[in-house]
This record gives sequence, structure tokens and C-alpha cells, in this order.
Amino acid sequence: MLARLFLILTCLLSTSVTALEYRVDVGEPSLFDVENSIENVIIGAAEKMTGVPQSQMMGQAPDLFSLSEALVNSYGYDGNFFIVDIDVIGLKTRLETAGIDLWESERPEFLIWATEERGLERLMIGQEPNRIVERLMAASGRFGVPMRRPLMDLEDTLALSPAEIWGEFAGAVNNASSRYGIEHVLVIGDRPERQSMKYWFFESNGEFRSGEVSGADADGRSDKLISVVMQYARSISDNGRKIPAVVARPAESSVLFQPQIQDVTGQWAVRVEYTDVIRLMELIDHIEASESVTIHATEIRANDATIVLKTDLSLGVTDQLVSDFSAVQFISPLVYSLK
Repeated sequence: MLARLFLILTCLLSTSVTALEYRVDVGEPSLFDVENSIENVIIGAAEKMTGVPQSQMMGQAPDLFSLSEALVNSYGYDGNFFIVDIDVIGLKTRLETAGIDLWESERPEFLIWATEERGLERLMIGQEPNRIVERLMAASGRFGVPMRRPLMDLEDTLALSPAEIWGEFAGAVNNASSRYGIEHVLVIGDRPERQSMKYWFFESNGEFRSGEVSGADADGRSDKLISVVMQYARSISDNGRKIPAVVARPAESSVLFQPQIQDVTGQWAVRVEYTDVIRLMELIDHIEASESVTIHATEIRANDATIVLKTDLSLGVTDQLVSDFSAVQFISPLVYSLK
């Protein structure tokens, strides 16, 4: 039923609003379920008030949306529309009682660049249909967080390439994004064959961070990414506070995209000296190609890099995996030089 509902929010959420009116396109009157429609409207309003997906809210409070009709001032029909007038104060009270914080600060806007790994190629996603991008754009309306796609015209195509995205070149991303005047930039790199997706958040002031989500299909990866995006968006809007981010240091020509690396059980920190950043990217691709290893974090500096690997492999086997790359010269265990 939810897929057939068309909801129109007729007033903005704010602390001064005590009622909200939703208009639901009935579509198929013979199949219309009033009780289910009311619950869906309440869930949609709650997601927009909090920026938290339904599944996450119900994981914290399983009975959150029970007796949803108690949160409705009135409902009825107007032609082909079913109108629901929500008791905003009652809904806010229920959310707060469940320990779910409201999101009442201004929502930040995001520009979304997308790439996809197809076999050995990494390609930019343009205006063609793409499930993950489409779900992100749907989440924009669902949670009230503005999102915009680049035009992907000739200027965009020349300004940013997949190699620059996957190489974590923050300057290239920010330069390509500057024409849109949007402060926050989300970049995604989907890898369907590996059932994983990398993401990067870039800020106009030079701060950025990244991570990775996994999922058997595009919907699964999208759901996890949307949750991450909402958490990030809220963190940078609430009271003007920003989450700790990594700052690029131009003087050292460095690109940091994870917190300070520490030695952790189940991880190996590989250190590599290099002179050619392209060779370094090729080494990273070589490591990522192994099904036994996951890259947990990477820190790239002017002349050397640290790559943190999550793996159950022994030190010797991990060393052999890295050494199998033809350009690698062994210095000491987990320390190498690129020719």
C-alpha cells in the first residue's frame, strides 16, 4: 500500500506548528486501507521530524507507531484525496518519550557525485537511471534534506574523473563542485560485484571523511548509506556543531580520509614509500582485489602512505600479498617501497 500512496505535506515542520495536513492520493478506492494509510502518514511525518529511518526508530521503540490514529486530529476525503490532520505535539511527545531526538535545526543541502565499478572499469554515473542515486533523491524528500545531482554536462565531465574520485583527490572534487555553490558534497563509489560501496563527504572548507557500507543488492547498500548520510547531515546542522573531520594539509600535499591510524587486533598497517601516486593507486587496487583483505583506512602523505588492512591472514601471508605487486620493493615486514 505504501508504494501506492502519494503524500503532500502542506505546511513546514517547526516548533510553532501544532498540526500538519497530509493529502494522500487514493488511487484505487477499492484497495484503499484507511488504517494502514494513517500509520504510513505518521511514519512519514516522524521520519521527517527526526531524520531517522522507520526501521531504526522501531528498533529502539517497537511500539512507537502502534495506535497511530491517536496521533491524528481528524481525517476524511476530499475528492480523490484522503486528508490526514496530524497532532504534531502528540507525535513529538511520543518520539521524545521513546528517546528519539527531534531534528529542528536547518537541514544542510548536498551535491551528489556518483561512480560505479564495472569489472575493471570505474565510470561516472550521469543522468541515466541508477537505483542508488534514485533512492538517495527519494530520501531527500522523505527526510527533508535537500539533495542535488550535477548536470554531468561537458564541463562536469572534464572537471572530474573516476580516477580522481577513487584516488581521493579532494581538490578535484571541490573544484568540480564549486560551480554549484553547495557547501556539502557527497560522493559515492558503488562496487556491485563486491557488494560494497564507498562514500566520501567533502566540505567547502577543506574538511572531508569517508567510509564504506556493504549490501547484497543496491537497495541494501542504499539503505545503509542513507542512514549514514542522515546522521552526518544532522551532526553538521545541530547547533552548528560539526563532527570531527580530517583536514587536508596542502603544505604536505596530504590526503587524509580516516581518523588517526592505530594498531588494532585483526588489522595490519602497511606502510609504503612512493614517488608516483598512480603507482600507489594501482597497489591499492591490487590489495582490494583480494577477497581475503578489506582496506579499513588509508592515509596518504606527500611521499608515503599507510594502508590499514582488516584480515585474518597471518603477517607472512599478508606480506606476500603486498609483495606480489610487481612494483613493490620489500624493506621490512609491512614496510615497502614502490619502484
